[in-house]
Amino acid sequence: MKYVFRRNSSVGAMDAESDEQFLRDCFLDTGDLESLIDSDNPKRIVVGRVGAGKSALLARLLETQSNAFELRAETLSLSYVANSDIIQFFESAGVKLDLFYQLLWKHVFVVELLRRRYKITEHEPWGFLDNFRDLFQKDQAKKRAVEYLRQWNDQFWQDTETRVKEFTTKLERKLAGTLDAKVHGFSLNASAAKNLTDEVKAEVIHKAQSVVNENQVRELGEIITLLADEIFTDPKNRFYIVIDRLDESWVDDRIRYKLIRALVETIRAFQRVRSVKVVIAVREDLLRTVFESTREAGFQEEKFESLILRLRWSKAQLRQLLDLRIEKLIREQFTQRKVTFDDVFRGAVRNESAIDYLLSRTLFRPRDAISFVNCCIELCEGKEAVPPSVVQDAERKYSMGRLRSLRDEWSGHYSSLNACAELIRGRQSHFKYSEITEQDLADCVQEHWTEIEETDPLRIAANDYMQSTRSANSCIIQILKVLYTTSIIGIKPEATERVSWSHLDDRGISDGQYKKSSAINVHPMLWRALDIVQPVRIDSRRRDDRQKAASKELKTKVA
Repeated sequence: MKYVFRRNSSVGAMDAESDEQFLRDCFLDTGDLESLIDSDNPKRIVVGRVGAGKSALLARLLETQSNAFELRAETLSLSYVANSDIIQFFESAGVKLDLFYQLLWKHVFVVELLRRRYKITEHEPWGFLDNFRDLFQKDQAKKRAVEYLRQWNDQFWQDTETRVKEFTTKLERKLAGTLDAKVHGFSLNASAAKNLTDEVKAEVIHKAQSVVNENQVRELGEIITLLADEIFTDPKNRFYIVIDRLDESWVDDRIRYKLIRALVETIRAFQRVRSVKVVIAVREDLLRTVFESTREAGFQEEKFESLILRLRWSKAQLRQLLDLRIEKLIREQFTQRKVTFDDVFRGAVRNESAIDYLLSRTLFRPRDAISFVNCCIELCEGKEAVPPSVVQDAERKYSMGRLRSLRDEWSGHYSSLNACAELIRGRQSHFKYSEITEQDLADCVQEHWTEIEETDPLRIAANDYMQSTRSANSCIIQILKVLYTTSIIGIKPEATERVSWSHLDDRGISDGQYKKSSAINVHPMLWRALDIVQPVRIDSRRRDDRQKAASKELKTKVA
């Protein structure tokens, strides 16, 4: 049967939750899944930008491993922790609760693993502990671990949310018991903590910190040893805890970063349990923010590097992915014949192969490629192929969508992204840094000033510039840094160097490399959205003919 594209045909949705059917049948394993399944492989923090395939990879892990289960951050009742007046009071007073947050994650993981390992039910919540009681009479550390678990025996069968609340409530009672608020004349809440005298604050920190530092630290450490040595010892019976959607607003940012940092630390600790692997997915920019906002003296980011699995896609892999999705779309509706990208996208687009043209306008993320293909198919209702003219017609809608996507992706960091992008609107696809004038900067800032939040780096830089405490050049560099970080532009610092793109290059660009002589390249994905003047492409055959004609003319003159 001859196929044609129908209305609303597509090769998949933009998010993993809506793309279940295509993800199941068209998953492309680039080797990352194998790394996650291998419990001896340290890679367990999946990092990538929006649309890089983090959720798809974790969904596949859950689907293929019988002992893999997901914990959803938004259902763990961590908002209870964030909204606790007592927790907020001690946080605001300066008590470091990082250790408590780590203990909270450890407690959740331990109980959830044991509940699933022994299939604990409401009717027999802790019968399995009897197996260890006599065995560890001489091993005091493991005996204490069993006794700790026995304290929570009536909670094993309950949902994780209940256990989080119970664990937090116990700490609240201990913390509140360290001081008599009535004697000092204040309530236990965040606003009261800000008004404490230095003397009272020092007393609060001293007493509360000792409670946090002693709160079940030893017992939970011993439990992890118990899990590693006695319970999860079979390398063929592996358990996976999977946590996704940490990027969403499951709790207020002021505590979310601390909870994620504690989660990362807990993941490191659980490496000791060889048959258990905790796997999480997090956006690259969020992980960077977590480390920056929770950085303390002596912090070494390098110690986490071995845990990180960075998602990278090659052109060949993205092509394979599109082939799989196009084949699924057409086979299901029309024919059993294998249909590939080249069968559908016929002919060169502006003297480039269709696949090269399309992928050069992505950040090498599956979501970008799928979005562009869908925009093309949308204009081909009733047709059996996508001609070059349609690719160019679809490009504007695709480009506008990708710009909106970047704004959404980076809104938490750069509310000024829209203003920054306007500074390069209408320019050549490649231009010199020196072409951006101080008047361009003034016009851009004035027009978009109200869009920029007070805490945005550009707002701060622009304020300094208007108060004559920062040069125009310094302010322009700040804008270029935002555009570079978000991959709207690439930077070529020197004529002898290659163009650096943040989504491809880990080395980055230092402030000193932004020079008047530097070249700015606008990413082709955004040319249409930003009305960029595209480079003129000369047909290769016409170019050869011109060269031959010029050569012939030169020979005639010489003769």
